[in-house]
Amino acid sequence: MQGRDERVRVGIGGWEHEVLNRTFYPRPDLSSAEKLGWYAQVFDTVEIRSTFWDATLGAPDAREWAEAVAGNREFRFQVKLHSAFTHKGVIQPEPLRRIRALSQELAARERLGSVLAQFPYSFTNTSANRFHLVKLGELMRGFPLHAELRHQSWNIPGLPSLLADAGFSPVSADLPRIRQFMPFSSRVVGDPAYLRLHGRNDKGWLLNGMDTRYEYLYNPREIQELRRRLEAVSNSCTSIFLIFNNTTGGKAVANALQMLSAIRDGSAVRVPPATATAFPFLKTLGHFAPGSESLFDIPTYRAAM
Repeated sequence: MQGRDERVRVGIGGWEHEVLNRTFYPRPDLSSAEKLGWYAQVFDTVEIRSTFWDATLGAPDAREWAEAVAGNREFRFQVKLHSAFTHKGVIQPEPLRRIRALSQELAARERLGSVLAQFPYSFTNTSANRFHLVKLGELMRGFPLHAELRHQSWNIPGLPSLLADAGFSPVSADLPRIRQFMPFSSRVVGDPAYLRLHGRNDKGWLLNGMDTRYEYLYNPREIQELRRRLEAVSNSCTSIFLIFNNTTGGKAVANALQMLSAIRDGSAVRVPPATATAFPFLKTLGHFAPGSESLFDIPTYRAAM
């Protein structure tokens, strides 16, 4: 994808996973803001997971996050709507005010990528749920919105127009090949495009365990397959957000680095020492690209594809 990789922002689902203390960060005692500053030296986007669980976050938090990534002008945040909005269908005034203020703060600082509404498998294509989509779109009007719909019942020809009427663009999600899951599509509606890669652990999803769901490492063949899908998407939009959400064991970091190298035609990428130790296959023995001075002085290796 030479000449196009600057249009693709690659990241993972969240920067505060405990496992990243062992597989990504230089020290476990860093504050959340310090971790985010480190993270932004390696990746250009991230999903904010905390907004999915904590309805009290607001504009002051957004300011802190924006300041933490000040060293990366390209960095964008994906704001994940609270689970009450998407999983319980409950929209209360104060959480709504806070998430709008948070998103507006990021937008004003040119740090907002999108606001993500990730719906569960149980959110099927019913009249009540379509009405909820429209209502949510109206309440979040003014922000770039993306919706991830997982149930096969949404896989209809009219979905793009249905979502557009509600103010959303669809997320293309890579999920296990399980019956009744939405298929992964390279057909883009909306710009920027938003791709979420959850891994392909069929058994983990059937067991419905949060950790086992995302226990998956894309192999080199699959990374190249995903790269080809990414190329198809890039032909029809100006920018792409690509999020690896297979976070169990820190595997999202390894795969995100592999993808960065792949879309840059195999060129060197910055692999933090902890990541090179946790995933030795990321380091090609004997090859070291020039290092760079940064807050934590990250060495650079070639990531194996």
